[in-house]
Amino acid sequence: MVGLLIVVSTLLLLLNVKLMMSRKLMVEQESERLEAAMAEFITAVEQENDALYDKLMDRLEQTEAKMAQWEKRDHPVEEPKSADFSADQPPVETSRREKVRQLTKQGFSAAHIAKLLELPIGEAEVAVQLEKKRQIR
Repeated sequence: MVGLLIVVSTLLLLLNVKLMMSRKLMVEQESERLEAAMAEFITAVEQENDALYDKLMDRLEQTEAKMAQWEKRDHPVEEPKSADFSADQPPVETSRREKVRQLTKQGFSAAHIAKLLELPIGEAEVAVQLEKKRQIR
């Protein structure tokens, strides 16, 4: 009788171990499926973010171009009569995007960049965040 109880207990124990192992396998498979889904989601969000960044920068450049046209039309600037440009000097980057890029690389905060470039703080923060993301890549 005791032997029968030992055999039954052992079988129940083995059955319990088998159930736990199958549950562990199911959990691992579900974890892998979730990780794959999250990786796919992150990739999609990054692609969308890149597209929005490019769209935002294009919009900023268009706005800068319109502002420059307006300033030229309403406030014409005289060209210097004798321009001494050296071939060794790189051209001066004047677009707002390039200025934000340079200032971000130099470690300026969004608030400081906004003040220097006379931008709304929100616009400067977005531009700095997007530029830092670009630098990471």
